[in-house]
Amino acid sequence: MKSNTSLFAIVLTALACAFTASAADKAQVESHYLSYHAAGKAVVEMAIAKKVDAAEVERKVNAMLVDAVWLAGEYAKAHPKGAKLLKTVTDNVDAMRKLSFHDLESEWHDLGHFAKAGNEAGLDLKAEDNEHFTDPIHTIVHPLLVLKAAQSFASSKKDEDLKAMKEEMEEGLEQAEKQKIALTKA
Repeated sequence: MKSNTSLFAIVLTALACAFTASAADKAQVESHYLSYHAAGKAVVEMAIAKKVDAAEVERKVNAMLVDAVWLAGEYAKAHPKGAKLLKTVTDNVDAMRKLSFHDLESEWHDLGHFAKAGNEAGLDLKAEDNEHFTDPIHTIVHPLLVLKAAQSFASSKKDEDLKAMKEEMEEGLEQAEKQKIALTKA
């Protein structure tokens, strides 16, 4: 009888630890999402107010990228089928920074990088079952597009750059929320 009690205690302890780890992961996901969301909303407000400080936008984007890369890593753990794809994306964040708005959009947002790279993603990104993998990609790419638009606005003062900042950030926020929901559902 003692061994059954001990086994029961071990099982209960393991379940409690698993639940605690899951709750901690959910808390971490929520924390990274809220950080990303706050920075993103601040950028949207700058665009709406037409008071864009490109250096401040860059600081906000850098903070969002830390959160987005972390979220992508968690997404890869939850969906190992896309781990190779998401690692490729997170490994290329610094290279993405060097691209123009147009090239960043074409290569990473529209997935052109994977079309010409011999499908290093390891999966068919056009397949409906794999579409959800664009959420973590776009959570990374949209802030970078926002930064490009903010830098352009700093020199051009064109309303189209403000519009791009607002629209790209709102899309990034939407993608981050989808990712948070996927990662925190029971």
